[in-house]
Amino acid sequence: MKTLLSTWFAAVLAACHTAASYDINSSGYRIPAGASLIVNQELPIPAGQRHVKLQHGRPVSGVDEFKINCEIRVYDLGVESIRPERFRITSAGEGREWALQPTVLRFFRVLHLTSEAQPEVLKLICQKSDDPLAGRNPSVPQMQEALGSYVTFEFPDSEQQAR
Repeated sequence: MKTLLSTWFAAVLAACHTAASYDINSSGYRIPAGASLIVNQELPIPAGQRHVKLQHGRPVSGVDEFKINCEIRVYDLGVESIRPERFRITSAGEGREWALQPTVLRFFRVLHLTSEAQPEVLKLICQKSDDPLAGRNPSVPQMQEALGSYVTFEFPDSEQQAR
């Protein structure tokens, strides 16, 4: 019985996996290393924080966890803002983890960033909590909606840009 239950659970989790896609609108789109994240407007970091949060196209102090939201994280507490800059995406990943087991999963994408001018800027995380069977990782257009005109993406060897 235990083996049967384990097999069933593994099959359910495998069914939730999203296949890689070359369609930028897909939640399975793989953001390529070498792509750019462009901060178009200065983003103040709240005092005592190591990140700035964005949702519905603007910086916010708190987020609705069940709607796509993003945060840009910095290395230490002394950073007051993220200045306009082009950051190179060195790697991108996605995942999910329990937010409230067994009913809510947190679906997320992580983009690791680098810049010589602002080495303290580490990564962008976009996320949403959702039902374990219905949820998907954020797509690039959903991430762009959360970031608004403050931040845009540029992809290499492609006319596709998220704005």
